[in-house]
Amino acid sequence: MSSYSYPGGVMIANPYPVDQVKIIQSPLPDKVVLPLQQRIGEEAKPCIEVGDRVLTGQVIAQTEDQFCVPIHASISGIVTAIDKQAIPHKSGLKSTCISIESDGKDEWIKTKGCGSDFLHCDKQTIIDYIQHSGVVGLGGAGFPSHAKLNKAIDCHTLIINGTECEPGMMCDEALMQHHPREVIRGVEILLHITGAQQAIIAIEDDKQEAYQSLLMFNHNDRISFAQLPAKYTSGAEKLLIKALLDVEIPSGGFAADKGILCQNVSSVKAIFDAVIDHRPLVSRIVTITGDALTPTNVEVRLGTSFEQVISLTDVNNQAHDYRMGGMMMGVDIETTQMPICKITNCIFVNNKTLKQPAKECIRCNTCNTVCPIGLLPQQLYWHAKSENIEKCTDYHLSDCIECACCSYVCPSNIDLVSYFSFAKALDKKQTADQERIDIARDRFEFREYRLDRNKEERSQMMAEKKQALKEKMAKDKEQGLEQTDKIAQAMARVKKTKEDNV
Repeated sequence: MSSYSYPGGVMIANPYPVDQVKIIQSPLPDKVVLPLQQRIGEEAKPCIEVGDRVLTGQVIAQTEDQFCVPIHASISGIVTAIDKQAIPHKSGLKSTCISIESDGKDEWIKTKGCGSDFLHCDKQTIIDYIQHSGVVGLGGAGFPSHAKLNKAIDCHTLIINGTECEPGMMCDEALMQHHPREVIRGVEILLHITGAQQAIIAIEDDKQEAYQSLLMFNHNDRISFAQLPAKYTSGAEKLLIKALLDVEIPSGGFAADKGILCQNVSSVKAIFDAVIDHRPLVSRIVTITGDALTPTNVEVRLGTSFEQVISLTDVNNQAHDYRMGGMMMGVDIETTQMPICKITNCIFVNNKTLKQPAKECIRCNTCNTVCPIGLLPQQLYWHAKSENIEKCTDYHLSDCIECACCSYVCPSNIDLVSYFSFAKALDKKQTADQERIDIARDRFEFREYRLDRNKEERSQMMAEKKQALKEKMAKDKEQGLEQTDKIAQAMARVKKTKEDNV
């Protein structure tokens, strides 16, 4: 097993270590709330109604967007509401959700899959099973797994990300320790689908028990292991690829463009469940940690409230701060009346403390040395603070992964990453505003062009009518002269006739 590293990042030990990484099975919840808005694409449309009885694993909402996955019931019971509710998202906005009251039976619907004989299954059929089972990236990104697989057919390398996203998380480590056979089989499914020459399982060097568990069940020569230092941000996809393969994914590019597929280890386990055990994604492992309790991992049904999951731990009676996701990139939440979603990998419960105020930047350059992307956060900070988006763009703002390494090491306690998030949002707004301005200008210019064209066409039409009238009058005059001549000739003939008669 080789050792790999990468520049930048910060060494952060697990702030809340435990002697043994366990998984607690959460009791069946009395109620689940399932959001219909997915990470990408349009909101799913319910295919059930209030009052309907649903079974565990039943599709309750879906969309025609082939880039998205359906929503499944995580318990059996009665649909009690389809309405707007608060969801765990940094926007703080409400989203349409389906609420299901449990009947206590956990009765499953019959689902499809390939079974253990997946090697004889058509590759596209397996990908369809994965999509229909609702499998997405469980490392926190939530990107649909089937979409990645469709782009990575015939890739040469498969990377399984077994590094924890952030310090304090243990959900992936617990999964590898307790479900090594399923993980290895899931990797073999991906090897069959993609036809990759090799699969590399990346694990941090402080997770030896997880490594040994996987090694014991691995009998495939195409699967190897790579150990990375327990340094944040080891789990970032582009950094992981650079460290393992020395391949750099350009800005705006994708791993699939280089013949590489990355999948989180929890997603691999979910793929095993979908293909071999015929189980859609209705539960996940969540780390509950913080200084207000003894950290643990809980396997919980999707849609269960944060409050119910936290109640399974020995949380103290003090006032608490809550954070969804990691200590670095997570989102502070005001209430625990939020549902567990597919991307909810960790919940921090900390004793409430006063935040230290930020001071002026001392230009120490520490933030520049830890940026894993090689950006200049100090310069970006000044330009973002002054809302100079053009300069931010010059300093590659769009490449910032918002890992918060710069904020973590800042001696002035400046929340640098919040400035970068603000600058990105402002850039997006300005871009949208400029697009609207461009559209309005194009419409105005086209209107002016149309009016000028109509005026020109009308002038041309009037000129043509005038010319036609002039020609007609000239013709009528000519015809009038001819008529006069004819009358004169007729009168002359009459006169001559009269004279002849006389």
